[in-house]
Amino acid sequence: MTSRRWWLVGAAAALALLIAGVWFWVASTRSSTPEEAALAYLHALESGDPERVAATGAAVPEPALEAFAAATALIQDAEVTHRADGGTPASASVDIAFHLQGEEHTARLTFESVDGRWVVDESGLGTVTADSAIGTHVAVGTASAAVGDAFPLVPAAYAVAAAPTGLLAGESTVRVLPGENVAATVDARLRPEATTAAQEQLDAHLATCTEPADTAAAGCGIRIPWGTEFREVSEIRYRIERSPTVTLTPTAFVADGGILVATITGTGQDGSPRTTTYRTDSWSVRGDVAFSADGIELSVW
Repeated sequence: MTSRRWWLVGAAAALALLIAGVWFWVASTRSSTPEEAALAYLHALESGDPERVAATGAAVPEPALEAFAAATALIQDAEVTHRADGGTPASASVDIAFHLQGEEHTARLTFESVDGRWVVDESGLGTVTADSAIGTHVAVGTASAAVGDAFPLVPAAYAVAAAPTGLLAGESTVRVLPGENVAATVDARLRPEATTAAQEQLDAHLATCTEPADTAAAGCGIRIPWGTEFREVSEIRYRIERSPTVTLTPTAFVADGGILVATITGTGQDGSPRTTTYRTDSWSVRGDVAFSADGIELSVW
């Protein structure tokens, strides 16, 4: 046999193995009975693999799969204990048991027949409702959940953290069980990075405030006593010698100690052209602070 024929035979064998592997994977996720579907879902949860959970066809939202990748503990020793009586040709209920963090739990899952395949519905999920001392959101892994909303998760243990995690510290660990809602209270606190981010945002805001203009910008802490010397102002030019330094709280900020120089050009009270420079060594601004899933936002008074 020539080398070309050997190559063709080898390629055909490899393709057959690939097709067989794909068929086996598909077949393993297309359970013929509710009990088999329940075991497939439970084994996927035991694996900790979000893609394997999705492959079962379970009604799991994408954020829940994203959060599952960061689960801190997985279910173990899962088994089907009973198929409940009743149901319809298109639905069935299965009782299950499993261990999570050393404790045994039981639950009942509901399955629906979808295109000839049994898949678990929302009964395969639990929810967590979080409350945080700071901010509008919490983080479960890389997924984001709004404070006060029931966030669906697959059964496992999770760390629910203050968000954004780069600016806030604090977390709470919860166990999520099928069909149950668990509360998570996060004792959030500011990280030093939050003050750094607030200072950067304020500096950018003040840079905009001090662009050349014919009036002093509002919400910038700029007060220039030009009224007694000028009849009208044609331009104000600024020089920031030192930005005000931010002191941050969970809901507000104070920035003090700035040095600002303003040079005003216009018409004096006597009608003559006039240019005057003003300087303050106590430039300060204040405002509100809000934390969301996207970061920190300052609202300057």
